[in-house]
Amino acid sequence: MMARHLTFSQAAIDHVKPYLNDQSKVLLSYDDGVGPYSHHGLVALQISFQLVVINADMPATDYNVEIESNFVPVYVKDYSERMLGQNLTLSEQPKYHTLILADENDRIDENVEVVDERPKG
Repeated sequence: MMARHLTFSQAAIDHVKPYLNDQSKVLLSYDDGVGPYSHHGLVALQISFQLVVINADMPATDYNVEIESNFVPVYVKDYSERMLGQNLTLSEQPKYHTLILADENDRIDENVEVVDERPKG
């Protein structure tokens, strides 16, 4: 099986970069209500992903598959891979300042938000 790869557009990199520092870890979280960073669960059976930023020392055992990218490594839950093609892209949706997750076949989620789950303070 080919390795999955995620390409961030330059606009998507510019969108995400302000959230990151040397201690950041980025999760592409399928919002299914499972795990510490999934708060909504399935809403009207829509496929919903979030780009979750955590500190490297925060729990992320559910996110056990690494996807290489042209920006930063991104981690997903192994079972959420069934919704993802091989050649993934994240581009900016400029009107709503969200991100569009797509693969070689289709747009997977047109409203990917960046969620910062790191402790405030």
